[in-house]
Amino acid sequence: MNDKSHVCCLLEAMLFVSPRPVPLKELADLAQTEEETTTRCLEELSDMYKRRGSSLMIRRTGGDWQMVVCPDYGEELKKHLRIQVKKGLSRASLETLALVSLLQPVTKGEIDLRRGADSATSVKNLLERGLITISGHREAPGKPFLYRVTPKFFHVFGIEDQEDLERLQKIASTPGGEEETA
Repeated sequence: MNDKSHVCCLLEAMLFVSPRPVPLKELADLAQTEEETTTRCLEELSDMYKRRGSSLMIRRTGGDWQMVVCPDYGEELKKHLRIQVKKGLSRASLETLALVSLLQPVTKGEIDLRRGADSATSVKNLLERGLITISGHREAPGKPFLYRVTPKFFHVFGIEDQEDLERLQKIASTPGGEEETA
């Protein structure tokens, strides 16, 4: 087995056994390679799974890497294995989370203003679930907390990174919801 093949297999094995997304630096340290080389191997592995039409996929979320079951198979597996899925987010929490992701950093007051309703319970719920975090204080009377999304948000929603989120924000803010092309 050549060195590159060994590195790719080692990275694949690490992603297979890891119960959580793995940071690139940790993967590079494991493989004893530069982060660029590690990224290339991970992208090649991801492409290989796609070409094969595998039930598994390797994806980058929030800057970390993970191996997951393709969404096409998730529902069937949940039913068969009788997996209890935690109750989802309420509509109010989803609205609040969407506003935090679009406007971050944002205060609770700014969220309330946009929603036209009190968001205290939703903010508390999202903080408890680790989807948003306090990122500082606004320089305003009362010094209100500023909220932003966490790495867990990127993992849960399968968003690759902040750049991907900004692209989605741009699409959401354009009339008709389509990405502008130059």
